[in-house]
Amino acid sequence: MRKTLTALATTVVFLLGVGVIVLASASAVRAQGLYGDPHFFVKRQLVWLFLAIAVVFAVSRFDYHWWREIPAFTVGFYAAVLLALVLVFMPGIGVKVNGSYRWLQLGPIRVQPSEFAKILTVVAVGVWFDRIGWRVRQFWKGAFMPCVGLAAIAGLIIIESDFGATLVVMFVGGALMFVAGTRIWYLLGFGVCAIVPAAAMIAANPNRMERLLAWWAKRSGGTTTSPAAYHVEQALVAFKNGGPWGVGFNQSIQKYNYLPEAHTDFIFAIGGEEFGFRFTLIILLAFVAILVCGMLISMRAPDRLGRLLAFGMTVLLVFQAVFNIGVVTDCLPTKGLALPFISYGGTNLIAALFAVGTLFNVGRHIDVFDERMHTQVVKNAAVQL
Repeated sequence: MRKTLTALATTVVFLLGVGVIVLASASAVRAQGLYGDPHFFVKRQLVWLFLAIAVVFAVSRFDYHWWREIPAFTVGFYAAVLLALVLVFMPGIGVKVNGSYRWLQLGPIRVQPSEFAKILTVVAVGVWFDRIGWRVRQFWKGAFMPCVGLAAIAGLIIIESDFGATLVVMFVGGALMFVAGTRIWYLLGFGVCAIVPAAAMIAANPNRMERLLAWWAKRSGGTTTSPAAYHVEQALVAFKNGGPWGVGFNQSIQKYNYLPEAHTDFIFAIGGEEFGFRFTLIILLAFVAILVCGMLISMRAPDRLGRLLAFGMTVLLVFQAVFNIGVVTDCLPTKGLALPFISYGGTNLIAALFAVGTLFNVGRHIDVFDERMHTQVVKNAAVQL
């Protein structure tokens, strides 16, 4: 397991380093225009990175069994996140950005509660299914109750108008329920029930509908002049500019206000432009490595809770990366989701490293469990002799 944890740590450190390098270039133009300092976003990201590193060390040392053995931890975390999701609508505390209430202004710090809601989803669902044991096959405890808990989280997030985070919560929660043993028919039934209101909310929002229709027009072999396709079109131009080897560090053209959100949701395109196809391939392989390491940790976890937490955190990281890359490359409809470890954003960075810390936590317990088993085997052999 030490080799797996070393590979995971190396991959994450690599992605964090790449993120800082690409961000330094991708954010320079916007930072200069808004704040008169081309390094403004990089400096803030480094501060968040320092805090996130402290988080990953703390979480890796935190005994994950406490989530189950001390219910106040899980219940308190659940209540705190729900409260934060409500507070975003309060004047003076919540901040409206681009028409959405997703942020809390805490002095000089701006926090996005939906990022912690993603972590909460893994913790709450994992602890619930660990506690109910064989009753996972029952309708009320194995399907209805966890779906109600997920609906409370997702409902508040979607009211903020954060459809991307809602999708992450529902997908990760559903994946955890599936591997925990919830009957597939229950999952399908609740999935259909969730799709109907989700579709209604998409249809009621002109911006979302325009993005979806613009994406579908291309899939149908046609073309579109919709402004909703502008982000993706500029991202594709960035990839074409970059070619196989890239135009060189800090030589991006698209970051000069051609590609909006170049330092956040579409930073992958800037990396592809400056470092070429090799950059996109290496980033994809890095997340494949995280997937493999996370699944190995999950399969070898010493108990059910460890398996569920490791699986959930791995899916959380990889799903967001796949979705972000899918949007930027025009494989999926445009929806704002950050690329873990690389996109600008302090709360997202802390949440991502919280997930990594949990994987290390479970991995450490695997080593302890293996050492105990080895010691027990040696003792038994000595007694038999």
